Amino acid sequence: MKQTTTTAGAGAPGGLTRSEHIMAAGVFALPALALILDSGYSYGALILLIGAVSHRIAERRTWHLKPALPGLVKAIAAVMVVYAVVWIGDAALRGEGVREFDRPSRFLLAAFCLVVLARSRVCATPLWLGLAAGGIGAGGIAIWQKVIEGKARASGFAQTIQFGNASILFGLMCFAGLVWALSAPRALRLRIALALFFALGGIGGISASFLSGSRGAWLALGPALIIGLWAAWRLGRARRYLLIAPGVLALLVAAVYLHPASGVEQRVTSAIHQLERYVEGSNRSSSVGLRLEMWRGTARLFAERPLTGWGENAYSERLQALGEAGVIHARASRFTHAHNEWFNTLAKKGLIGGVILLALYCAPAAWFLRLGAQASGAPPDRPATPTIALATAGLVFTLGFLATGLTQVNFNHNIGAMLYAFMTAALVGVSTRGKLS
Repeated sequence: MKQTTTTAGAGAPGGLTRSEHIMAAGVFALPALALILDSGYSYGALILLIGAVSHRIAERRTWHLKPALPGLVKAIAAVMVVYAVVWIGDAALRGEGVREFDRPSRFLLAAFCLVVLARSRVCATPLWLGLAAGGIGAGGIAIWQKVIEGKARASGFAQTIQFGNASILFGLMCFAGLVWALSAPRALRLRIALALFFALGGIGGISASFLSGSRGAWLALGPALIIGLWAAWRLGRARRYLLIAPGVLALLVAAVYLHPASGVEQRVTSAIHQLERYVEGSNRSSSVGLRLEMWRGTARLFAERPLTGWGENAYSERLQALGEAGVIHARASRFTHAHNEWFNTLAKKGLIGGVILLALYCAPAAWFLRLGAQASGAPPDRPATPTIALATAGLVFTLGFLATGLTQVNFNHNIGAMLYAFMTAALVGVSTRGKLS
């Protein structure tokens, strides 16, 4: 019998190559480790990058023979590259130093990973399992920090708001994974076990977000409910969804809200009180008040330079000048970003940056919408549910990330830039499998 040897680019017939196994491990580790280790979001991204580089090298002789990527997938990768190049180029031209090259450069690496992953045979299973593990891990850490350690707000190993934002997205995506787990042709016991796994991941992720007290993260719930209705309509279960899903989510939110140890009721009451006092003009220095003051200031900066914006350094200087002049509260002028992704981008990069940021969200959303539409029209021998579940998770992540950016500049934090760039690469990459022309 002839013995077959396996190289870095070759594997058993029908199986994954070693480099594809590395990419699959990275896809799993990206959400699984993101919130349970210090800088955990970097490990999965690094593993995925190593796998992508090794796979591209191993397949270098036959790469040109592979099918072309769908146009929207090419567009997503191109927008990532454009975002990185414009942000890095803008920082260089304004003399802001290499420090401002770091976060945008992640999108260049993620675009490379996306292109390689989309042309591989890595399926969605590692991503699903990683999401459930990440949601459970985030919930466990949040409960430990809040209940056992007695911290005022759970934060895992990340900045508190970023922890809350990522946790709720992982939790909501787990509910899409629940649909995937129940729909696959598996043994009944395995389906039940997977369903429980994803249910715990969903509950854990959402609970972690509430325990973090990150009020802006709760904005992701609105898009998630609408996306869930879209998915249910695609699957012909809209009526059942409307009867069950909002009630289940309301019960979960109410349970966390009413539990004294969560501190959620206090955070909500505080936000309402701070908003009332700001409107009355009696307090502009509260958490809510400072955000509104920053938004007023950045809106003025955008009006002064609408096309190209001020850049990082000049933004800070000009905002401080507004604070000194009494146009905005002095404390609001000390922050380096606007606590709103859109105001921040428009003030610093102008309309050019705003259009690129919009494309960074719209291109993946368009891909997932098309994916769901194509799946619901597929022939009976190709089940639509797993694909629609993946498209739903992609939309929840993309539009949920956009929603959380209304009260925070996610891309100004390493965890935010890394998670959006590489999770988009993972979601789009594995969903492209079987869609190559």
